[in-house]
Amino acid sequence: IQGEKERLLANHIVVATNTPAPINDWFGIYTKQASYRSYVIGGSVPRGSVPDLLYWDTGDPYHYVRLEPGLDGSADDLLLIGGEDHKTGQTPPGAHPFKKLEEWGRERYPMLTRIRYRWSGQVQEPADGLAFLGRALTKGQEVFVITGDSGMGLTHGTIGAMLITDLIVGRSNPWQDLYDPSRKILNAEFVRENANTLAQYKDLLTGGQVSSVKEIAPGNGAILRDGVKKIAVYRDPTGKLHKHSALCTHLQCVVQWNPIEKSWDCPCHGSRFDPKGKVLMGPAVGDLGAG
Repeated sequence: IQGEKERLLANHIVVATNTPAPINDWFGIYTKQASYRSYVIGGSVPRGSVPDLLYWDTGDPYHYVRLEPGLDGSADDLLLIGGEDHKTGQTPPGAHPFKKLEEWGRERYPMLTRIRYRWSGQVQEPADGLAFLGRALTKGQEVFVITGDSGMGLTHGTIGAMLITDLIVGRSNPWQDLYDPSRKILNAEFVRENANTLAQYKDLLTGGQVSSVKEIAPGNGAILRDGVKKIAVYRDPTGKLHKHSALCTHLQCVVQWNPIEKSWDCPCHGSRFDPKGKVLMGPAVGDLGAG
């Protein structure tokens, strides 16, 4: 929007944002996919010591390995080791995903030397294993979505662009029914994930994680019960307290402190907020309210 009287208009909208924001009616998408945090480390290995292939296992949590040949002009390759996934906002107690990835990697790749990089990301896991590519679940007909990538965003970005282009220009596409966002899903994974989401709302009735802000160390956060309200309290490294409503601005689920990435994460639908309540990732579009 440029000024009060000028607006940018489009005949079609494509929402390709990992987690689609609630532009219109996205509730159906939320029930058919779940948000997971995934972790990656990158370490040096001697050039040519590991074949340039993509590996993954079938464990729970699972692991995957790929190689980035060449490393800053050195004689090393970069070995990427990922996995240790868990539902967003449901970090296992005492979790050390980067440490576990390194231990897993060193056991299988003894040539692994210095760990140079580590990061995490968020993936959307569809209940039936297929992405949602096509016309969105909205009241209108000209909004399209690409989501449910399950870590395969490069592949789905290409397929989604081809498929949605055909839908926009009125061409038939052989994949449109397969990836249709409105397709019905009712399997064990769908039931399990939605039962897990509903179970998170019990936190509206429970006590706080701490009984006093004095229990919160600098650089950490915790949920505090204040009468009928739950408050997300963060103590910054200087000791200053930052208090916000603990209710996610998407569908009012109680957020949880993420000690690994120092953020407030929603255990229901994967929204994330920084320590001071500013929204980082949807489906929420608003910051946490005042505490």
